[in-house]
Amino acid sequence: MAEPVCPYCRMPFDEASPPKIFCTACGMPHHEDCYQENGGCTVFGCKCAPADDPKLQVSQSDLSAISVPVQPQAPVQYASMAQQTTPVVQPAPVQGYQPSRYSGPLGLSQAAATAPAQAAAFTPYPSQPAYAAPVYASTHKSRTSYIVLGIFLGALGIHNFYAGYTGRAVGQLCLTVLTLGYLGIVSWVWAIIEVCTVEKDSTGLRFS
Repeated sequence: MAEPVCPYCRMPFDEASPPKIFCTACGMPHHEDCYQENGGCTVFGCKCAPADDPKLQVSQSDLSAISVPVQPQAPVQYASMAQQTTPVVQPAPVQGYQPSRYSGPLGLSQAAATAPAQAAAFTPYPSQPAYAAPVYASTHKSRTSYIVLGIFLGALGIHNFYAGYTGRAVGQLCLTVLTLGYLGIVSWVWAIIEVCTVEKDSTGLRFS
């Protein structure tokens, strides 16, 4: 069986501890100084236990009696639009300059002050830019291509079509086609002579 302990200090009863006493109502053993310090038995519900401390009760009247001081706030002042308007700074007079009789806020004459407003009110139609014809850059024709076309297709004038000599090309083509090829040899000899002598195209640029 376990050795009983004091219910107040939870210490066992031995020879070195204070003397042991028993509660007269429930018989619970206590240390003598623990019983006196607690003011009676420590067992809940024992008639020798000390009475509970009275609870503090606060009524509504006590709460309403307590007043919290409120600090007054300074009223906010709003500046009017007239006070917020930035004043117009007049420029310093220039030596030797005499403003006209009717001067604006910056010392300009009435006509000069109203000129920008009149110019903004009257906006003429914008002038259309003059039409410029597109300029196409001409490229150099290849002499090798001109010679090859003259040798193989010279009877049809293809080499002259390539160089831009349209009249010659049409003549050689008609000479060959209309004669059903009988005079094609003449057009071909004509083409051989041209590929040996012609060095420029119809625009005057030399073959590259």
